[in-house]
Order: sequence, then C-alpha cells, then structure tokens
Amino acid sequence: MISDVNIGEFLRLGGIYKDIGGATAIECFDSICKKINLPQGLSARHLYEALCQRESVLSTAVGKGFAIPHSQQPLVKRVEDQRIYICYLKEPIDMQAMDSKRVSTMIIPLSCSVQAHLHIISRLARLLQNPQFKNALETRQDLNVIFPLTRQF
Repeated sequence: MISDVNIGEFLRLGGIYKDIGGATAIECFDSICKKINLPQGLSARHLYEALCQRESVLSTAVGKGFAIPHSQQPLVKRVEDQRIYICYLKEPIDMQAMDSKRVSTMIIPLSCSVQAHLHIISRLARLLQNPQFKNALETRQDLNVIFPLTRQF
C-alpha cells in the first residue's frame, strides 16, 4: 500500500554502505550487489542485471552527485521486503548527469509494486531537495544522522 511507504524504515532495512569500488556505474553495481544484504528470494545477480538493464536505457544520475539506480520492474514480492540502500562510492564516477557532476552517492530502492516504486522515487526526489538531507549524504553520514531527516517525508 502506498500509505505504508516509510523512507526511514526502508533505509533501516537496507542500510548504508561505504567505500563502494568501481570506475563505472556497471562496476559499482557489481560491487554493491556483492556487498549489500538482500531480502530472501532476490539474488545479487538478478539485482545486478536489473540495474544494468535500466542504466542502459537512460542514466539514473539525478544531479548534484547523486544517482537513484533502480529496476524497471519490482524485484521483491512482499511489502516487508521493500528497502532502500545508500551507497557511498570510493571515488566519484561519470554517469552522464544533466549537471555534469560526477556521482558519489547512489540510492537504490527495492519495491514490490510500480505504485510503491513511483512513490518512493518521488519521496527521495523531495528529500534530495532538503539541504540537511543533502548535506548528510555529501558528508557521508551514518543512519543515526540520516534517519531523523527522513521523518518529514
């Protein structure tokens, strides 16, 4: 259900990962998929292929050093398996962002429906407009700093 979208709780389930290696988006996706804790029933390979496929269509870089890589189709079946991962890259990478800024942080949502996915993406876009949230990501803060900033969204 859309009303169940809670960015903070999704972040708690997904987590924050630092020092993601890779010189390209595809290499970073590989590193991420090998490192993150996935819900049962979703393989690292399946997520990797979904992220690569979506990225081949159009860059998921949203500007200001951020990207929101995601699948074109829901990858989890249960509401309780939805989550969001924040991944801080070791080195910024070029993902062809409209503002030409290199990406240093990827935010990867997993959702169970197209409606939930669109709602999550919308809330993330609003959060990225919040100076405090944006600063927390730019300074690579942990969940204990970022979680309270999500409460209003």
